[in-house]
Formats: sequence, structure tokens, C-alpha cells
Amino acid sequence: MLLFRLILPALAASFLATASFAADTPPAPPPHGDHDGGFMHFLTQDQRTMLFAERQKDSAGMTDDQRHAYREAQHAKFAAMSDADKQKFAASLQARWNALSADQKAKIQADMAAFRAAHPRPDHDHTGQGGGQ
Repeated sequence: MLLFRLILPALAASFLATASFAADTPPAPPPHGDHDGGFMHFLTQDQRTMLFAERQKDSAGMTDDQRHAYREAQHAKFAAMSDADKQKFAASLQARWNALSADQKAKIQADMAAFRAAHPRPDHDHTGQGGGQ
């Protein structure tokens, strides 16, 4: 009985401390599926989809090394953009997306879904359930 009186308060204190710690812990960052804070966080889903289609077209026929160099160059280009340049780039992508027919948009979205299914990334949520912009 004495052991129970000692263990019960210790357990209660540990549960309270854990609950207090959990309350003080900042929320986890959102999954990269919605790109909040991600590399292309300034783009909407439509703009990212258009960029995907253009990158797929541009890198078609490239070797893995060429594709890797192309992607690194694109990352460096975007990282060096000013906010104004990013806005211009996003507007340009949006204009190109808006110019597509519904069938073209559906095909690009299907291609993107197939690509993501074939290339899963455990650190990204591309289910469409992660919010988005």
C-alpha cells in the first residue's frame, strides 16, 4: 500500500509534466504538400502544376545528370529572384495555366498525379488533404 501511495503521485506528476510540455511545444510545420515555407511557397497549386508541366517538357530526353543540373540551375535561379521577380514569374505561370483548355489541364494534373505516385516522397504530403493555397 505504501508503494502505491508513492507511485501514484509520481505517475500523476509525470503525466502533468508531459501534458504541460506538449502544450508548450510549437505546432509541427505543415506538410510540404501545401508548400507553406517550401521552395515554391509563393506559387499557387495551379502555378506549381504549370511549372511541373514545363519542367517535364524541358527535361524530356535528358540524362539523370543533365536533369539534376537543370533542376539545380532552376533552384538557383528562383532563389536569386527578388519578390517582384517572383510575383512576375507567378503571374506568367498563371497566365499560361489559364490559357490551357480544360482537357489540357486535366491531362497535366493526371500526369502530375502519376509522377507523384511513381516517385513517392515520405516527407511530402501530396494527397490533397494538406490544405494548400
